[in-house]
Amino acid sequence: MTAQSKSRHGADAGTEELRQEVDRARQELGETVEALAARADVKAMARDKADQAKEMARERARRARRAVTSRQARTRAAQGGAAVATAGAVAALAVWMRRRRTPQARLRRTIRNAPVRLRVRRAQRAPIRVRRTGRGTLHI
Repeated sequence: MTAQSKSRHGADAGTEELRQEVDRARQELGETVEALAARADVKAMARDKADQAKEMARERARRARRAVTSRQARTRAAQGGAAVATAGAVAALAVWMRRRRTPQARLRRTIRNAPVRLRVRRAQRAPIRVRRTGRGTLHI
């Protein structure tokens, strides 16, 4: 009798282990099915991606605000503005100096200070008009 009770007890222990193993396999199978269902759910994946993108945009906006409102950023911006203004002034001065040196500019200055101005017009009855400016003396 003791041998039979031992075999029964051993068989009972084996079936209990099998039941636990079957329960674990069921649970793993359920988790696998849930994971596959989540992969197949396109709407949920799109929502998750959109939420992630929104959160990233918010974080970047927070960082940008912090960077812009810092004292260091304001001084850098002021320095950049001063540099741009200086570069513009130098460019304008260079253009003005170059125009001043051209032969046409010299001729314009000479004509502007001349005692008589001539205006030549095409396709009119009196194509040349002479006007005294009152500047300088008229030498004939």
